[in-house]
Order: sequence, then C-alpha cells, then structure tokens
Amino acid sequence: MNSYCPKIRAYNSLKEPGFESDAKYKPAIVFYDPAKNIPKGRLASFQQMELFVEFKRETASDPFADTDKPGCEGQFQKPSDAACATRGRMTLYSTRMQMYQFRTCVFSVGIFGEVARLFRWDRAGVIVSSPIEYSTPGNRELAEFFYRFNRMDPAQRGWDPTVCDATVEDTAAFTLAIQTVFGGRNAALLKSLLESVGEPDDYPRKKIDIIYGAGKRASYIVGRPSVTAKSPTGRSTRGFVAMDAETKSLVFLKDSWRLDMAGTKPEGHWHKKMTGGEYVAAFLHGSDVGRVKRRGKGKKVRPQRTVTQNLSKRYCNTRRTMGFIHYRTVQSEFYIPLKMFRDSKNLTQIMYDIALGKCSLPPARCFTAHATLSDPGPLQDEDPSSRHKFCEHYDYCGRPGSAHLL
Repeated sequence: MNSYCPKIRAYNSLKEPGFESDAKYKPAIVFYDPAKNIPKGRLASFQQMELFVEFKRETASDPFADTDKPGCEGQFQKPSDAACATRGRMTLYSTRMQMYQFRTCVFSVGIFGEVARLFRWDRAGVIVSSPIEYSTPGNRELAEFFYRFNRMDPAQRGWDPTVCDATVEDTAAFTLAIQTVFGGRNAALLKSLLESVGEPDDYPRKKIDIIYGAGKRASYIVGRPSVTAKSPTGRSTRGFVAMDAETKSLVFLKDSWRLDMAGTKPEGHWHKKMTGGEYVAAFLHGSDVGRVKRRGKGKKVRPQRTVTQNLSKRYCNTRRTMGFIHYRTVQSEFYIPLKMFRDSKNLTQIMYDIALGKCSLPPARCFTAHATLSDPGPLQDEDPSSRHKFCEHYDYCGRPGSAHLL
C-alpha cells in the first residue's frame, strides 16, 4: 500500500518494542505522514498518528450489527463480550488521539474477519460505515478509502488548521518564559504547574492562532496541557500554560467544545458582563475556533462543529445526540487546582462559601484558581482561618479548573 499512498505510511506497531507506557495502547496498524520525524521506538505514539487500524481475525468481533431496518433500536451495538472489547479498544485509541493532538475529528478503520468498517470520531460521537466485504473479488471500497485519505490535506483528515508547529525561536522564548517564572518567589507553588508543559523533545511546542473581536488575531505557544479530559465525547476541556507570541508573557489558555444549542451563550459573553467586578479572573478574550468568512464589510468566524449529531436520528437512535462547537478562552492569570486544599476544614469552608455564593477575601490577591465551566462562581481563600496568601475560584458545583498564576 505504501507505494500507492506516498503521503501516508503504514507501520505494524505490534512489532515495535516501544516504551512500557505505550504497551497497552497499541493499535495493530498505524499511519504517519512520512514527512514527519517519528522517533525510533515510538510508532505507537498518539501525538502524530494520522490514522489507526484495528485487526480482529473473527467476524464475530465486529462491534456493530449490519441492519438499518425500522425498529432496530438497541441492536446496532452488539452485546457480545468480543464486540464490547473491540468497541472499547477502538474508543480508547480515538480518545488518546484527540487528547494528544489538536483535532476536529479522527478517522480509523476496523477489519473484523471478512468485513471492514470505516469510523469517523468527533466530540459528539462516532459515525460508523456499513460493512465492507473487502475480500470479495472486485471490491475496492477499502482500497479506495486509503487512496482518498492519502490525497486529503491535513484539515480534511481532521487536523485543526488553527494549530501548527512552533518555530525554533518561539520554542526558545517559551522555555525562557517558564524558566523566568521558576526563579520568582512563588516558584515552589508553581513548580508542578510549570513542569506540566513537559520537555520540548517529548511534547513539541505548538502555535495556536485565535481570531476574536472584529477579526483580531493573536497567537500563543503551548506545550503539554496541564489538564485534559479523558473522554471520547463531550466538552473535552484542556488547560494550557501558554505564552503570547507577541508580548512573550505567560497566560492561561483553555481549549474546549461548547454545546451547539440555539440561545446558548459562550463563556466570553459572561466574562464581559463581569468586567470590572471583584474576585473575577482577568479575562483577555474568547471566541469560537474556525476560519474567517467575509460578509459585506465585516468578518465572521465560521466555527468548527461536530457532525455526528446530524446523522444520529437516521439510524435507530431514539436519544438526542448533542452537537458541540470548538471554543477557546485566554486569561492573564494562572490557577491552582481545588485538590490543593490544605485540610478538611479548608475544603468544608470552600464548599460552604460556594453554597452561599460569597467570598470574604479583600481584593488585590495575587493567586487565584478558576473553574473550567462557563458559569461564574464565588471565590474562596486557601485558609479560612487566616484569610490570606491566595484565593480560589470555583464554579457553582465546586469543580476546579486548571491550575493558573497571576
């Protein structure tokens, strides 16, 4: 196949020793862009994987039923142990690809005995093709898929076009910005947070472009996320210690998928309403992720949306599948996670203040912690008895966000 698809190269990752941490996360076949440098022994790396293929010898391992007849509710997903195990492994692989990469969707192939299926994963779910009888003489459907995938550009393959590799200069500036904060008086408190960006060799730096306001553009350099969601669907909130590519200052960038519902306001809408209020984390900007389309004299972002929900009702799905829109916010403060509470008294006080929706801290504190959800919440200090050092910001359910510093 490699001779017919020169822009993607297939590897048998099961024959690669790899690292011990990768042992249980190995698809049978993985595809990479040959133009990218794949480190030796890291063929199971999910950071640069283009596509994966799961092989099973028995047709019974096919996780889905071949039927679209009326009244087939509950029959599409096979309940057998083999089918459940196959679904679970493929879901795990797609989840890890979306965790380690900047994606709008992920493609994969499942080969189960004499049939194959194509999969398209996004944050709303997965679209599964009808079975392909690839072993039947004259059937070229599977070969045609690989040929077409080879001809796709990165955006068509599911890569987020607003993210690219950072330059050598930006990578060096990001490292310097982190080291500078390490030398500050609060280095001990921030050590675990700043170390979360990882080493450049293990987590190549990325440049993220954000378009906000009336077509304004800003770029940020990031490494490994300090917080990430381990779910194949949903909001998939990730938090990054980021550097403004222009000012070289450190900020906090939150990447998530908001609900695609009429009348639902994005997080930036509520932050703007709270501008100037006390105990509110410093908000720079937030916007949907997508490409700019011109309409008259203005500019408007056409957001990245999931598409699985559009097909969910056509194939025996009685439950409504929610769609999502890609969204990012940037704030000029670093945060500390809720798990850093001092003792049970401190945690009880935090929950009490959340329930009352109040904060007894005086203004102008230098440390805050922020919720990952859109709803604004109360503030609470680290030690209710002393009421000093730093305050914390949680949502109304007490769920913490990613750690972050002013």
